[in-house]
Amino acid sequence: MMKNEYPTVSPSEFAADSANRVDTLINNMRVTHATMPHKRAAYALELMDAKKNAISKTETIVLTGKNNKPVYKSIAVPCNGQEFFIDWLNMTADISTVGEKYRRTHEDDDQYLSLCQSAAAEISTHLVRMLGKRYAITAQNQTGRNFYKYSFVIGENYGLVCIGGQRDSFLIMLNGTGCALAPQGWQTYVHQWITKVAVKGKITRVDLAHDDLNGDYLSVDAMDELETNKGFHCGGAEPTVQHLGNWKNNDPYNKGRTLTIGNRSSGKYCRFYEKGKKEGDKESPWVRCEVEYKANDRVIPFDVLLNPSQYAMGAYPCFEGLFLFETSERIKTNRKTAQVNLNHAFNWIKNQTGKYMSFFRTFLSDAEILELIKSDDDTAVPKRLHLCHMAATLGYAA
Repeated sequence: MMKNEYPTVSPSEFAADSANRVDTLINNMRVTHATMPHKRAAYALELMDAKKNAISKTETIVLTGKNNKPVYKSIAVPCNGQEFFIDWLNMTADISTVGEKYRRTHEDDDQYLSLCQSAAAEISTHLVRMLGKRYAITAQNQTGRNFYKYSFVIGENYGLVCIGGQRDSFLIMLNGTGCALAPQGWQTYVHQWITKVAVKGKITRVDLAHDDLNGDYLSVDAMDELETNKGFHCGGAEPTVQHLGNWKNNDPYNKGRTLTIGNRSSGKYCRFYEKGKKEGDKESPWVRCEVEYKANDRVIPFDVLLNPSQYAMGAYPCFEGLFLFETSERIKTNRKTAQVNLNHAFNWIKNQTGKYMSFFRTFLSDAEILELIKSDDDTAVPKRLHLCHMAATLGYAA
């Protein structure tokens, strides 16, 4: 990493500059009814279509943290026939995507820093067009990243924009949080950008993930056995296998174990890990599978943005048997997830108010207590229990 010796740009400066640069967006998000009503109406239809055909959505699950306190975790969930979702994305493009004026010619270091900051602010407008205002650049880091001289923070640590050197290119990196919290249908707009707007656009890394929240069909031990039986052997040399965590003693402190298959520096790499435990819930059965593709020895097609499962399924011989499920199985998973959330909600109420409830019952009936403490809005649904509400509405909650 190259150290940035120069002053950083404040979040307010970046936010103001980015906002001033954004006029009419690719999807017309800033066009008002008063000025361009027909374009706003067209965008409304476009957005509805993008959501309808989205390949993932954001849901909230509840984990048990320290002292049995609930910890809420937002995750991406595949939909519309997908089994995998995008959990990490790196894209590069030539600087001419945002303007030839940002290409380095004879500038000294101070001038080049200013040039890169201006280019980053322009890139920020592209991010807003693709992903919304929350994905504007908010700060500059003190160091560069990924062999670029400078790096800038996207939103609330949703990823990075890296610029400076590297043949006048720039990198947009969306991390797991950035992918999970992006608006539903975001992959469509990113696909439009990299195919129609970006100059020399390239996907340099994409992680495709699948979650088994309830440990129904994935475990690191079973995957280790499957690897021993050649389930991940694609011909050629045997893949490198690593066991991370306390496998020898069967993870006595429940910190979570990881099985990796392949070499991290190669073009394809797979890992299975006990994500729930790594998030701090010692009793969680949640296991995640991730396939990481890098453009080291292959071209990553842009179509992976629209159909990630197709590219994940072909990664290893065993994947089709592991991840192709009927709709009824998906509903069953939703039912179990809803029940887990509901159980955590009741446990939280018990821990926080249980003593009060027991005391109140000495002189009030249950109906009277409920009437006194319930919300004035009978239709209100807690945000964290939307999945439980959906499950009950559809008739498959346990």
